[in-house]
Amino acid sequence: MWLDGLIATARLDELPVQARTRGELAQVLADAGAPLGRIALVVMSDPGLALRVLQRANAVEHRHFSREIVGLEDAIHMLGTRTLAELERQAPLAEEVLDAQRLAHYRTGCGRALLAARLALDWAELARDRVPAEIALAALLNDLGELYLLVRGDARISRYLEMMAHPDVRPHEAEYVTLSANLEELGYGLACAWNLPEMVRESMRARNARHPRPLYVMLSTQIARHAFAGWRHPGQWDDFALLSELLECEPATLFDRLDRVLERFNARARLYGLKPLERWPHAIEDAGLTPLGRRDRPCAAPFCLAPRADELERAAAALRAGRIEDRETLVLDWLHGLHRGLGLNRVVYAAFDPGRRTLTAEQLVGTDFEPGFNRFSLSLDRDGLFARLMLAPGSLWLNAANWPRLRDQIPMDVKTLTCVESFVARSVWVGGRPVGLVYADRRSADCVLDARACRGFLRLSTLAEQALERFDRGRRPV
Repeated sequence: MWLDGLIATARLDELPVQARTRGELAQVLADAGAPLGRIALVVMSDPGLALRVLQRANAVEHRHFSREIVGLEDAIHMLGTRTLAELERQAPLAEEVLDAQRLAHYRTGCGRALLAARLALDWAELARDRVPAEIALAALLNDLGELYLLVRGDARISRYLEMMAHPDVRPHEAEYVTLSANLEELGYGLACAWNLPEMVRESMRARNARHPRPLYVMLSTQIARHAFAGWRHPGQWDDFALLSELLECEPATLFDRLDRVLERFNARARLYGLKPLERWPHAIEDAGLTPLGRRDRPCAAPFCLAPRADELERAAAALRAGRIEDRETLVLDWLHGLHRGLGLNRVVYAAFDPGRRTLTAEQLVGTDFEPGFNRFSLSLDRDGLFARLMLAPGSLWLNAANWPRLRDQIPMDVKTLTCVESFVARSVWVGGRPVGLVYADRRSADCVLDARACRGFLRLSTLAEQALERFDRGRRPV
């Protein structure tokens, strides 16, 4: 597979540093009295250099650190300024190895990463997190897959970024059409291959949105993306609403802090050839439209995801063969088959906890840029469609024909979370007991969830259930 081969051959030292970093770092290191925080800010402004510093620091055995180094200040302190300068000199210059178009995109990507890191740091400090620098570093490297593809020179990433310039295109769909790969999956693979810290890795996994610290990282990446798009991309209201809830912070306070972070960011953006970013449009606030009072506007889908019969058959063959050796791979192969094989936008496998009577997202595909959706969790204590679906093996296709009759039976949490009136779901039974539920939709009413897609969903889900049964049976004591 292309993605596996890319990760296997990727080298961290391919990532360049920017010429402005070289000049600024030389200047700050020449000042014997420069505080560590100022040096760390220069390093943070260049993800390529930050990666080198972090990996070198974690490769050194040191008696004062009993666990991995997760912050740039600690890493610089361990290595010393001489090693820092050496690491910078050994790196290729972006201005020399990237053509004009890729260089412009790379600078933008690095700027967006810095803004995400500064936002995450601000929120972590507001929440009195125990290690804010760990969250900031994870945010800085959260878009690692995108940055690496730009450096690698793959034409697909340029097409992806061109498509993302459209205000109503979501990153998931742009990835599907242009990359034939998932940027979060690429970033996670690189983070594992390069032994990056756990917080960096785990913040790249959609299912971890249910935990506050990775969620700060995901939301900072999202809001940095919205800021660079001029506050016009879909999702920003939902992301701010989730952030307000997470921080238990009034929107006015949140926007004031955002403006301060943007002001500090803009002071550095000019140094790196980036245009200053617009502040949050306060005129919208003044009209009373706070994130807690509205959701993102529904928008027409620019395109629908095309089913890929070869991907569907590949997933079906893998599930039938019975050679998948671990459960996580089995579930992911199943969900990727539904997503890519059938063109289903969002696919979730939620594990069932019979004691607590809850369904909680275990794996998700097609939702990396929707942290709110990735927190999928549903209590079955109250009666409703999902509670009844878990009582016996069965499936549900919600569509225009049955929506008027069934809509009042759909839990409000599900309605709010999904914002759709059509989806397909199936309870999953293994060993004669319910173990989970698989859910899929096409997000937009413009992309109809038709009978053919539903048949494919049921067929592949049946194969997956049989594979889970074999896997479970193979693990039972004889």
